[in-house]
Amino acid sequence: MLDDNNTVAPAPIKKFLAWYSEAQTGKRGKSSRSYLISSGFGLLRKTLSVTLPWLNLFRPDIATLATVTPDGKPSARSILFKGLVDGGFSFYTDYESDKGKELALNPSAVMLFCWSVPPRQVRIDGKVQKLSREAAKLYWESRTRANQVAFVAVRQSSILSSREEFIEKARQVEQIYRGKPIPCPDSWGGYSLVPEMIEFWEGRVDWLHDREKYILNNEGWARIKLGP
Repeated sequence: MLDDNNTVAPAPIKKFLAWYSEAQTGKRGKSSRSYLISSGFGLLRKTLSVTLPWLNLFRPDIATLATVTPDGKPSARSILFKGLVDGGFSFYTDYESDKGKELALNPSAVMLFCWSVPPRQVRIDGKVQKLSREAAKLYWESRTRANQVAFVAVRQSSILSSREEFIEKARQVEQIYRGKPIPCPDSWGGYSLVPEMIEFWEGRVDWLHDREKYILNNEGWARIKLGP
């Protein structure tokens, strides 16, 4: 998950990576029973991710991204977390989408992960920076053909008269690029949300939940224990 510039991770990043790994399989305990439960959870998650890739269950890479509209209102949507890149939490989108336009005016954003097994939540506050064009092209080439067609056919947040219009536009794109690769659009690219604050919450059966936040200052990351 770490890129070449993040081979030595600070404490909150290490904790996030540990939690993210455990969210992929369920918390792995030392007992054989815990191991079997964890393994079964991991197998179920992998199976569902292949057969039903759009299903949110057991998808630790799905996060909520909150931005600010030009008139100062909150705006949120789900995105796919694509790893730690350039010192931050990366994701890809259309720069001309609503979130892209909002980030162009105000780079401040919040990314929120919420996992059920085990019950945990991670909030990352910071500012985004664009990833390189080379990174955008590499990720674009890794997407499925159907995904590329859908993106080229209709821009994110654009207005459509009907679903039939969407289907027809996708058919036209398929005809234009039949037998040829679909080039990465100029407006397609990635962001890295560079954290200034990371907050961790972990649920407990006795309601004595654990919560702490890390705030970045001139001396590094300061850890603060919080009430649930």
